[in-house]
Amino acid sequence: MNLLLETIRNSLEDLRLGMTGALNMTDAMETLSTCLGINKVPAAWEAVAYFSKKLLASWFADLLERVK
Repeated sequence: MNLLLETIRNSLEDLRLGMTGALNMTDAMETLSTCLGINKVPAAWEAVAYFSKKLLASWFADLLERVK
């Protein structure tokens, strides 16, 4: 679970920096941004997460409950 949370935190921080111009936007950042926009769990997160077919919003709510 810690690896998943770290992956989410790092990728979102990189995306924030890319969108503000502090970093160049990479393909991974573009993919993350697209996935967030269409309510899909990004593949980078799925690679270290538990199996689920939920959309991003319900998947994230479930993740928060699991972390509690």
